[in-house]
Amino acid sequence: MTYIIIAGIVVLIVFSSWYAKKVDQNPNHPYKPSYQKSRSTTMTIADNPINFGYKCMWFAIKTTKQQEVAEIVGVTHLVKSNWENGIKEAYNKSIFITPVINDWTLVVGWGLPRGDSKDSLQKIKKLITALSARFGEAQFFCTHRVIEYHCWMKSMHGNIDRVYSYHGELGENPNIYGDPTEIELRYNLVDASSKETQPNDSSNNEDLTYPNEEFVMKIARDWSIDPSTLDDKKYPKSLGMIGFLRQ
Repeated sequence: MTYIIIAGIVVLIVFSSWYAKKVDQNPNHPYKPSYQKSRSTTMTIADNPINFGYKCMWFAIKTTKQQEVAEIVGVTHLVKSNWENGIKEAYNKSIFITPVINDWTLVVGWGLPRGDSKDSLQKIKKLITALSARFGEAQFFCTHRVIEYHCWMKSMHGNIDRVYSYHGELGENPNIYGDPTEIELRYNLVDASSKETQPNDSSNNEDLTYPNEEFVMKIARDWSIDPSTLDDKKYPKSLGMIGFLRQ
């Protein structure tokens, strides 16, 4: 009887080892995260920053503590990743926590909420409030040219100071809150609820600014980091972290 038990254990160990190896070698296995399906040794070779921002969403947090950022945002299954792999997978519903850029940590990826609905907007507000309460300042940006949805948000010390979002396809501002920042005051940003944006209004509305993706980058550049120009700088080669947003 003892021999049968031992034999069964051996068979189980051998099978488990074989199955684990099979999962690891199969890039399309359903139980592997997408960033692990394509994982290779090259993803942990440090490289220089890669531009991103267009048709994407990201947080900018004034901190060098990437691990704490990941915990607050709720990013799990973290592994080290360079920029090339991290940005690629960020556009594939993973979350890339970048290396520190001028004392800022960026969290980017299609796995993040966009803020174009009441539910996702509340999720962003909850996250950005928690991040700024811990680190002092946090920002959120999103832009998608197809539906002309553009959003930026700033929070300081646990309080949301500014929110602006515009959905061009619907002709609506899902949320406008707080006083415009200095750079915003240079423009007459569209407010769909205001009288001057109405078609039958006789006032001159030609000077209205309808935000686009380039405008979002302009706000990001003034507030913290413009991710569309990262390769213009001489930042050192480095590694970030990649994972999934906890559901």
